[in-house]
Amino acid sequence: MKRTVHVVIGALLMALAAGKATAQDQVGLLTQNVILVTLDGVRVQEVFGGIDETIAAHDAQQVYSDIATARERYGAATDGARREALLPFFWKTLAPMGRVFGNPAHGNHVKVQNRVLWSTPGYTEIMTGGPRPAVTDNDNTRHPYTTALEYARDTLHLDYPKVAQIGSWEGFKLAAASRDDAFLMVGVHDTVPAPWGSERIDELAGLRRQVMGLWEEGSNDVLTFRMAQAYLVKNQPRLMWLALVNSDDWAHANRYDRYLEYLHLADSLLAELWQTLQSLDAYRDRTTLVITTDHGRGKQGSDWAEHDVTIPGSDDIWLAVIGPDTPDEGEAREAGTLYQGQVAATVLKFMGLDPADFGQGALPAVAGALQAGQ
Repeated sequence: MKRTVHVVIGALLMALAAGKATAQDQVGLLTQNVILVTLDGVRVQEVFGGIDETIAAHDAQQVYSDIATARERYGAATDGARREALLPFFWKTLAPMGRVFGNPAHGNHVKVQNRVLWSTPGYTEIMTGGPRPAVTDNDNTRHPYTTALEYARDTLHLDYPKVAQIGSWEGFKLAAASRDDAFLMVGVHDTVPAPWGSERIDELAGLRRQVMGLWEEGSNDVLTFRMAQAYLVKNQPRLMWLALVNSDDWAHANRYDRYLEYLHLADSLLAELWQTLQSLDAYRDRTTLVITTDHGRGKQGSDWAEHDVTIPGSDDIWLAVIGPDTPDEGEAREAGTLYQGQVAATVLKFMGLDPADFGQGALPAVAGALQAGQ
């Protein structure tokens, strides 16, 4: 007989606050800021196991592939060694300071609930707290669902630049809010308007328009990252969504070698982001970092480059939460399931808000435990 244990994040975080934090505000959280980072279409296989030989063997047959170099750089005898070679900062520094969910090898899952398993439905699910059946494609459309980002700004009465979204694809900007003026949103070729921008940000925005991406609808993630980093230093937002897309670009191009190189690059960007946060008084020991993805991908050489409801593995994602109110327990090894929609409630709870008041069908977020069936 199965029983399900539901641990609501409010009770969990109050317990964490008693153990790790003093009551510095009404909810007893040390966290004052939340940075959400999304890496588009990154599979659980690489996050938890590093280079996947099933896909590498397929990639070796591609005309332009250099999978041999990737094997030299990221190959190792065990999953743990391979993933540390591919994502050294994530696994050696970030993970031990928080919790990482979604390794199916432990019966530990994070699942997408929308039935499309594409990007816009996934980001809408992340932002609004659950799947939205009306969102069925990647069209550049704003949908009328209040997001966690705009709810946080309105409820906390934050100044316009204190909530921000900066991303490498226009779909991120449109998924971030239900209205154009909700907070600062920077699309694929936008710059940051005065007075919140800078000469450096304008220069980077210009480069984003000049540097050709693999697909015309996206821009270069390194330039996007540098824009977000410059914005963060100047304006010190309390809530920011940094949305990167080039992982999905290389995957759709069926270039596993380049996808792996990108993941290693993204790991170095996470290191830079963390170092920047630690260098600023407003963020050091006051910031929770949430990292996740919008969808999974196929598991075989024949389908790994794609994702939809017909491809097994497309609904498998992962979630990392690092911050002063999250237990330093690293990879979650208990069996159970979290859901993509719980990211919104997690963000809101770390912002000191009650996710139940958000509504929109948001599920209770669980930061340190799973809904476990036994």
